[in-house]
Amino acid sequence: MVKVIVDTSIWIDYLKYGKYKPEMELLLRKQKAITTEAILLELVPVLIHHRQDEIVDLLRSLERVPVFVNWTALVDAQVKCLKNGMNKIGPIDLIIMQSAIEYSVMIFSADKHFKVLSKHFDFKIYEPESAE
Repeated sequence: MVKVIVDTSIWIDYLKYGKYKPEMELLLRKQKAITTEAILLELVPVLIHHRQDEIVDLLRSLERVPVFVNWTALVDAQVKCLKNGMNKIGPIDLIIMQSAIEYSVMIFSADKHFKVLSKHFDFKIYEPESAE
């Protein structure tokens, strides 16, 4: 199994014991769940604020793929998104996508826009067997 960037939406679901908890536990146990600094930026400050030290330690212990930023390619990607009716794709998500492409890893996200992006860009979405 290839490594999987776990997006913020899945971490939030996992922390609330949601739909993807069994799949997350499997990815963590098999050491396939990875992260990026961009995802840590979205999660860690809030977790520190709420004194969730164990979760912060878990996130910081994960393998990290370096954030890959090619600004020209990001502008081109945003233009492509707009031309294809994808108006609400944020820069952080495009950076996560760009890193997944650069390092040949998958993205696990509950955000539907990643699935739409995968039809226009060369990366794969992780589809858990337990997902509906």
